[in-house]
Amino acid sequence: MVALLNLLPPWLREWGRIYLAPLLKVELKKLAFALLKGGLDAILLFTIPIATLVGSHHIWDNRYTLSVSHQEQVARWAEISFAVARLEDVPPVTPLVLWYKEGGLHAVNPDNCEGIMGLHSAVVSGRLPCFTPGPIDAWEVARQLRLGAAAFKEHCPEVHFTTTDPKLLQRCYLYYNAGRNTHLTPDRSGYVMNDYDRAHGNMLHHTETGEVIRLQALGAWPVHLAMQTQLAADLPVQSPSILLAPSMTVQEIADRIWAGWTRIMRTSPDSSSSYCREPVVDDCFARPHESLDLTLRPSINPLLTTAEQESELVCDLLPGVDLQSSQAAVVLAPMPGELMRYTDHWGNLSVQIENDEWAVWITGLRSYVAAPGDVERGRPIGTAGGAESDHPTIRFAVLDKVNASFVDPLALVPEGNCPASHGPITNRENDEEETTMNLLALLPFLPLILGLVWAIWLFFKKDILSKGVLQVVTYFVGVVIALWVIGWLVDAFLPQWVAQRLINAQVSSDINTIEQVSRQILSETMGTPVAPPTASAPQPTPIPLPPESPTTVPPPTSESPSMGVETQTTYTVVAGDTLYSIARRFNVSVAAIQEANGLANPNSIQAGQVLIIPLP
Repeated sequence: MVALLNLLPPWLREWGRIYLAPLLKVELKKLAFALLKGGLDAILLFTIPIATLVGSHHIWDNRYTLSVSHQEQVARWAEISFAVARLEDVPPVTPLVLWYKEGGLHAVNPDNCEGIMGLHSAVVSGRLPCFTPGPIDAWEVARQLRLGAAAFKEHCPEVHFTTTDPKLLQRCYLYYNAGRNTHLTPDRSGYVMNDYDRAHGNMLHHTETGEVIRLQALGAWPVHLAMQTQLAADLPVQSPSILLAPSMTVQEIADRIWAGWTRIMRTSPDSSSSYCREPVVDDCFARPHESLDLTLRPSINPLLTTAEQESELVCDLLPGVDLQSSQAAVVLAPMPGELMRYTDHWGNLSVQIENDEWAVWITGLRSYVAAPGDVERGRPIGTAGGAESDHPTIRFAVLDKVNASFVDPLALVPEGNCPASHGPITNRENDEEETTMNLLALLPFLPLILGLVWAIWLFFKKDILSKGVLQVVTYFVGVVIALWVIGWLVDAFLPQWVAQRLINAQVSSDINTIEQVSRQILSETMGTPVAPPTASAPQPTPIPLPPESPTTVPPPTSESPSMGVETQTTYTVVAGDTLYSIARRFNVSVAAIQEANGLANPNSIQAGQVLIIPLP
């Protein structure tokens, strides 16, 4: 720099020193400081939202009843669990609950030979061989899910696909773990009840070898409820947005303020006999018992709103009524009891309230405004979105614990609090909502708001205009350099990382195998053949299903070769054949046929191809 200045005429250098330098306040140290400060401020601008993002994810992650990886496994295997449960006539989530309790939803056989479903009795008795320890693929997971479901049914034949009685289900989980001759009750079993509520925490568990363990993991029953509420929601196939946690955290803070401002009349139990309607009684709903303690009975429509509500009675995993409002609403506790919260990875929020006579589930909330623990009737426990929300409908389900059956919720709601489709809503003065809000709609404007705040901070708080023109320019040069570096890092590495993740998902054998598992199990359930593979969409290795029970093996068909001195036979492939269907027909393994024919790709067989079939 000094050499360049020496090239200038002396008069020009003198003029710049006397006139130009004071005007621009050229001081190299200050310029360097301004350049550095601009870069640091730009980095700070990005650090604040990143810290907010990470912090909100940390808050949200601590609310999961099941871990993120477990919830993703539940979503991934939901269809197969339903199909297996229907085949073996057990409740829909039972195969996944057993897998969670015995194998942690990991596709890895433990070292004790009992497999991911803990099939101790079957292995010890010799009915099933030892499950080879180590990682297993998707077809083996599906096979063991069905073996576990069949064993569950064997231990507790009184359970069925449509069973919702909590006492029976809890007893069946105990039988699966300890046998039908156990002297324990489900309520005292850590395997069944651990961490269900404050009265069931860190329970002692007696293993079959006599060892006593203080449990830290969830018991089978809270896992059952968590999975049931997760599957009751419409599970998305895509991953959640990275902005989900911060947006819902901000939404919850705003809704807590809103619920605090909303004037709510505390209603007393309604002793009148006028209700929304006579109870619906069918396969899903029983007649509610006549409660002697009216203070425990659900007697409030949980959706507090002055707008018209629509309702629809639904019979599925959580039998109840769907309530929908055209505007956002505060959700009230319809009865007193112990409140628990169930949150899944995709932002589906649910609560359960339970007392001595009733249990209530409310799913599809927009946010929570009450912490777990004791809750009073009429207290705000959450909010529900309006018609344009991601969760416009909430499910209101009521379990009658006395009769151990679900009941029609609207048969318990007083007439003046009914949805519009079942009678007029009384617009009570003290129940009026003062405002509605949904901060998710403001999320796209967040960068603009941050930019404006930053600009105001620069010009007024830091008084940057008094620093001189050159320092201002240099400061923003530092900002531009920092932004350019950040943009270059994002542009250089993020697309490649995302593309690699997408390619991995597209070619993942696990994903393809799970799809094939679903097709074959559903095919067997419906009694229809699996569609043959197409040339444009090669299919993964066919997935063998276990026999109808853990002890039976289907005999060879009439096409099986004779069992004399022959060691092999041949078979001509026809349209619709898979390597698995051929292997099952001749009662041999897929690997044996592959080895005999030198097949590197088990999906490459074609109609008319002659295969060598080794005899079993």
